[in-house]
Formats: sequence, structure tokens, C-alpha cells
Amino acid sequence: MLIFFCANSKGSEKDRIIENLKKINSIRFNFTQITNDVTENGNCLIVYPKKMRCVYEEDKEIIVNNDDLFLINKREDKNYNYNIKDTPLGVMLDKENIIEKLSKVEKFNKIDKNIIAIIDLNSQESIEIYFNSKEMNIVGWKIKNYEKSTLEFLMNNILININTNEKF
Repeated sequence: MLIFFCANSKGSEKDRIIENLKKINSIRFNFTQITNDVTENGNCLIVYPKKMRCVYEEDKEIIVNNDDLFLINKREDKNYNYNIKDTPLGVMLDKENIIEKLSKVEKFNKIDKNIIAIIDLNSQESIEIYFNSKEMNIVGWKIKNYEKSTLEFLMNNILININTNEKF
């Protein structure tokens, strides 16, 4: 009986996370981004599907519209354009893709107040998605890419389903 309860409890966590994600259309938050020991902060808006605008404190802005990422470096007065279709960030901005991949995750880990789902995209890339264990809301992620580097993105002051007229 106890084994059934534990197994059912894990399944219900996954179900609650997926059901919660289905209800989210937009997320506004402050962030801390850690990439190879460099820490950056700013604020961000994600509108599903596949739209994001992040403004960094250090004269940088990222805009994603569908599969195109635009990096605007104001300090250097340079702009860059990347296709993110088959990248971990592309997955994170496609809610339906996240839900599909989460439904296949067999084991969610619990660390402190977070539930962590690990999604292997291929042999070299993975995403660890962090969810708050109380509300089951997404609170960040860590991307490991083919270059063996990591990018950790931690969210705070999260507002869900805000009305926005943001242009991407």
C-alpha cells in the first residue's frame, strides 16, 4: 500500500506540473543568469508560444520571435541573430514541446523546495527544469549544451498570465 501511495504521489506531481503549464500563457519575472561563472541579472517576459524579451542590467537585450533570437549588445553597438529552432532554449519557449517532453520523464528529483525534471534532448544536450514544489510553477532551468558549457537561468518575482501588448 505504501509503495502504491509513493508511486501515485510522484505521478500526481508530474500531472500537476503539466496541468499548471497548460494554463500559463505568459510569465514576467526578474532573473539571474549564470554562464560559465559569469552572473548577469535583468527582467524578462515570455509569451507562449516562442516569444521572449529579456533586458539585462548590463546594456544587453535578447528578443525571441518564433525560432529567431536577436541579441542586442548596446555597449558594443552590435546585433546578432541566431536560429534557436533545435536548441534547448527553443524547447523552453515552446510550451507544447515542454509538456510533451515532461510527460516522458520517469523520475522527478526533489532538492530543497524545488522539483527538478531532467530532459535529455540528445547525447550532448539536456535541460534541467526547476519547479516550485508548492505551486508547481516553473522557477528556472539549467541548459547543458554540446560545447559542454552550462547556462543556469533562475527566476524570481514571477507574475503569471499578465496582460501585455509587448512587441517582439
